[in-house]
Amino acid sequence: MKLLWRIALVLLLLGAVYWFTVPVARLSVVTDRWHEPILEQVWSGHPQSRLMFLNRSSVTDALGALPVTNVTIQRQRPWNAVATVDIADPDLVVRQGKQLAAVFLAQGAAYSVPAVSSSWKVLDVTGFPKATQAFLSTSVEYASMCSELLQRKDKLTITALSLSPTGLSVRLKDGKTLLLGDAANGTSKIDRALAVVNMSAFRDKAVTIDLRFDGQAVIPGTP
Repeated sequence: MKLLWRIALVLLLLGAVYWFTVPVARLSVVTDRWHEPILEQVWSGHPQSRLMFLNRSSVTDALGALPVTNVTIQRQRPWNAVATVDIADPDLVVRQGKQLAAVFLAQGAAYSVPAVSSSWKVLDVTGFPKATQAFLSTSVEYASMCSELLQRKDKLTITALSLSPTGLSVRLKDGKTLLLGDAANGTSKIDRALAVVNMSAFRDKAVTIDLRFDGQAVIPGTP
């Protein structure tokens, strides 16, 4: 009798494993066409040899830093499953020529994408590294500042953004150049830039405004 109970218990455990888990290698994770390249980059680095509980939290945890908004799971037999994942749009896409970096600010992560949705916010730059990983890391480094510049693009009438050994610089429509330097204190630098741009003394002048030093806005050639 004890043997029968043991066999029943083993069968019950096996049934629970079969019902509530799936081998990672047999789980297909899909999303929409725009987020698919991002999902692939994250999922390709996930271990493919172990079992995973088949629930929303397990799938979300497996996707690490990705901002997943919803997961829909469909079981398939004999032991397969499909998880459809909804991912939040990136906060910003940094574009340099054909290179595109989709950046998630809160997660501090960037991913290469081949194309962008019309609803995504895109900012064109030059001077960023061309090597993929360096381009992505630089995009993350300057993402917060770039995002704020994008929000104030109309007020500053930005025409070009470039990175050089001295840091980030911005060219305005009226010929002014803003030297922003490194990625630190972006809000302060942009606030100072707006204050100077709106001054009547400089409104119509193609001056260079050096904002690289904390709390200052230096205009070479002026007292």
